[in-house]
Amino acid sequence: MKTIQCLCCAALVASTAAQAQEEASSPLKVGGAIRFNYVHKSWQDDKPRGFFGLDTARLDVKYDDGQVIGSAQYRYNRFPTGQGGYWQHFLHHGWAGVRFADKSELHVGVDRNPFGLSPFASNNFYESIAFYAGFEDKYDLGVTYASAPGPFQWQLGFFPRDGGSYGGGDNTAGASNRYSYNIVPDDPEQGYGTGQSDRERNTLIGRAAWQFGSAAKHEAGVSALVGDIRNGAGQDSRRRAFALHYKGTYGPVGVMLEALRYNYRTRHTATQTYGGLDPNSFVMMGAFGYPYPVAAKGDIYIANVSYDLPWKVGPFNGFKVYNDWSMLKKRVGGYRDSTQNVTGMSFAAGKWFFYADFMLGKHHPYMSPDFGGLASTSAQHQGHTRRINLQAGYYF
Repeated sequence: MKTIQCLCCAALVASTAAQAQEEASSPLKVGGAIRFNYVHKSWQDDKPRGFFGLDTARLDVKYDDGQVIGSAQYRYNRFPTGQGGYWQHFLHHGWAGVRFADKSELHVGVDRNPFGLSPFASNNFYESIAFYAGFEDKYDLGVTYASAPGPFQWQLGFFPRDGGSYGGGDNTAGASNRYSYNIVPDDPEQGYGTGQSDRERNTLIGRAAWQFGSAAKHEAGVSALVGDIRNGAGQDSRRRAFALHYKGTYGPVGVMLEALRYNYRTRHTATQTYGGLDPNSFVMMGAFGYPYPVAAKGDIYIANVSYDLPWKVGPFNGFKVYNDWSMLKKRVGGYRDSTQNVTGMSFAAGKWFFYADFMLGKHHPYMSPDFGGLASTSAQHQGHTRRINLQAGYYF
């Protein structure tokens, strides 16, 4: 009997191990995340104690059999009243592709723009000011190619269209129900009522990066972007951008630097404006439910530093402290500059990941009451304002 029991146990263990190995080697992975935020805004007098609520629920699907590859993510957001009291859903990204024998890759679908610091130009949850101007963590519909890994790498992408707009509540602007910040048509009720109807089209992006030093701990790169702006009246114009970046690690210290210049040549009529502004001094950009104006010409500067702490406190580990600074210097309209600084810490515990961020902003749509501040600025909001963000996310 004991022999039979031992054989049965061995068979069960072998079956379980084989099943686990099969699951581990499966090319298809399905996962997701759910995240919650506590937020306090220094300018929000009706929420003196801040507010807490759901931030995001998302579903991730990845496929990789060594040659055929793909990735997709869909998100649902429901924000509490302190954050607008609205909901929306959208495709974050979704592409399929092939990996060649030399490890280079070709992707087709809604994919990341290969521009600037990658994959992010920031350490914190709210990213850098480049994100809100459409130059960080951005996804559009097109074809991308990434060269084989090595000391010199390059990527090329062509995006005939943006990533599209999806669904949201009645208190959102339909064209802005998306993840990535794109040039979008303004909204008469949830926007600025300018009547601008621009869209991004036929964007070509190239990026080259050189990795050097011991274990390729340093990277220097250059990026360039050209594309069309379709104004809905049959008069297309052009946009372009150029960036230099560096990132490196010095033991536990991480550094990110980027300098970026962009120029949008718009063709707006005299009535396509608000507040008497030059209608060609700004474009309307939208995501997360709402559009806002952004200066048509500007320079963006990013300087981030981080430090990895060798701490382990109970179940918590992976501690990183950081300070991320970025600025938009506007080169049109006499507009005042916008700034963003985030000092914070991130850490993990099993499948949980946490951010604790203290943010200072000026003329910034998410870190000040000056929602139009990436273009013209309000005389009422000349000082820096504060935002605290505490986030807990479970990733599975």
